[in-house]
Amino acid sequence: MSETHASYCRACEGMCGVHADVEAGRIAGLAGDPDNPMSAGHLCGVGRATAAVQRDFETPLKRVGDAFQPIGWDQALAEIGDRIGALRRSEGPRSVGLYAGGALAYDHPGVLRTAAFAFGMGTPNLFSELAMYGASKLYATELVCRTPMALQADVGRSHYTILIGGDQGAAHWGPMQAGTIHHQALDYFRKRRKGTKLVVVDSRESELSRDADSHVRLRPGTEVFYMLGLAHATLENRWIDEQYVADYTKNMEQARRWLEPWTPTRCAEICGIDVGDLAGVGLKYGRSAMSTVVPSPTLLQSRHGAVAAWAWLVHAALSANLLRPGGLYESGGLLDLHTIWGSLPVAGAPETSVRGFRSLLAQAPGTAMAEEILDASEPIKALITLSGCPLNELPGRQRVGQALDALELLVVVDHQDSPTAQKADYILPNTHFWQRADLHLLDHAILPSRFTQATDALVDAGDARDTSDILVSLFSAASPPLRGGAWGRHLKLLGRTVAGGDLDGWIDEALDWAGLPDRDALAANPLDDGETDRAEWRIGGEDELLDLAPEPLGEAVRRITAPTIGGDWPLFLTTAAAWPGGYGWRYRADDAVEPGIRVHPDSGLKEGEQVVLETANGSVEGPVHLDASVHPEGVLVPWGWAVPAGELVGTEDICPLSGSPEQAGLPCRIRGVGG
Repeated sequence: MSETHASYCRACEGMCGVHADVEAGRIAGLAGDPDNPMSAGHLCGVGRATAAVQRDFETPLKRVGDAFQPIGWDQALAEIGDRIGALRRSEGPRSVGLYAGGALAYDHPGVLRTAAFAFGMGTPNLFSELAMYGASKLYATELVCRTPMALQADVGRSHYTILIGGDQGAAHWGPMQAGTIHHQALDYFRKRRKGTKLVVVDSRESELSRDADSHVRLRPGTEVFYMLGLAHATLENRWIDEQYVADYTKNMEQARRWLEPWTPTRCAEICGIDVGDLAGVGLKYGRSAMSTVVPSPTLLQSRHGAVAAWAWLVHAALSANLLRPGGLYESGGLLDLHTIWGSLPVAGAPETSVRGFRSLLAQAPGTAMAEEILDASEPIKALITLSGCPLNELPGRQRVGQALDALELLVVVDHQDSPTAQKADYILPNTHFWQRADLHLLDHAILPSRFTQATDALVDAGDARDTSDILVSLFSAASPPLRGGAWGRHLKLLGRTVAGGDLDGWIDEALDWAGLPDRDALAANPLDDGETDRAEWRIGGEDELLDLAPEPLGEAVRRITAPTIGGDWPLFLTTAAAWPGGYGWRYRADDAVEPGIRVHPDSGLKEGEQVVLETANGSVEGPVHLDASVHPEGVLVPWGWAVPAGELVGTEDICPLSGSPEQAGLPCRIRGVGG
């Protein structure tokens, strides 16, 4: 007999609600939960496919020669802890590093314990995938709004909505705008209000672009220039709210000087569009009572990511659509994390040794990890990867491989095999999300409603352990000294307490402090307290003004250059776009189709032809698939599939602030195999 449990999927940031049928210790089926306010009954093929829980490792493994041998948990934890502790004492805190993979982001106790482990160990080397997704947005928001809050676009109330990048539906409205409910709200209000307009600015054709009132099909990778031109047109034509700008912002004249080179005419030429498709959109946006621009990964995931996010925020502020209903707003959620975010500012945060990237929300960019192992004066010698595979998830794949080979100790905490796991000295099996209890705890700032729920473990975990519990044991075994380290004394002490203490007790205290039900009650009855306050105004800094030209952005703004059109690299590669059937290497829908190397039918290439795709960073071989949705000057190779995008994307020319690599508009060319 099967039992049905309310739970939620953690395969991506959408975190859709599910009804899980559990029979004889296995998940017999998954269906969308119609009462979940984030997903309203939606569940994609990737989520349904996770019912077949994959666990490649049944027990801890230790490398002996060229093979792995099973060992017990006590032996594995003691040996790893002793080696980490010895390195920490002899080589200093920077000798120890952690890599938090994408899947860890949806394991909230694991996230808390990982941060605490880094604080308590004193190491600034906590790397993550954040630079590959939303780091540029958070970095620019902290500089403009003085707190790294994950702003949401209020598409339900907006009268004029611009989707820049246009793949928001496919990407579940990420980065950091979770839940498919946004798409449903947009569709619902467009049908109810005839005056609600939708403009899609995207190099590709899509379901959204075909349904929009207007589709601006720009050249791949030029979204940042569209955003700069839009902000320039809004400012110079005074399509602005004068009172809002006077009362709530500062440094507008400096922002004007930064925007001065990026006229609509110049930006339209770069984007390969008519100037009316830029200035005309800006005019209609400015005349609407409530307007919003929704950024997609293709706007933010580039070497100009922080500048693109800055232009997005300035444009919203000029028209009084920043921190306002119908525009961009801060979601406080049921468990308000604003104070926590504000206590981890970029200013004064630890820096990476080689290029000086500052930690953002305690995370160093994963794009800097290889050089911190290979090139730093105090190199990382022991690395723990948590629910991730740097070789599959980071650019510069060959150099990442060299860095992993150079380590004295590589520990992989995962339940799924990967190229990184095959290089490990130890593999510690952690639980799959259906095998662990969990709680919506840290994602309230990216939800459109005041919602939270808990879930029990649905199936048995065998000998696997939760990541949180593994880290407790490793920290205790390593026994790092109290003195020294990159973090302030308060974070060091807090980290040591949380890294080795009772995290469940801390979580229970937080729920009680917020006046929320306990975890058992939330597992039985998810709590939906309605929509968040769209008019929250919580600006950091003593003056509480939006800074339209924060000085740390000045150099990045001044160094931006237009792409070269034609020449030796005539095409533009996009890897940031989501692809149906999977959003990375870990999960695949049952009907997933390999994308291959996708080009426009007018490319002169043939369907199925084997070609070599080259960028300045490397080359890959793969089959051509003709796709009319791709821009005639574009090439599409989504991240995480058989054709490895990580070989094509490099880390030499990345955003100097966020560490984001060029994943949209990377110059490339295609040649025949052997040509």
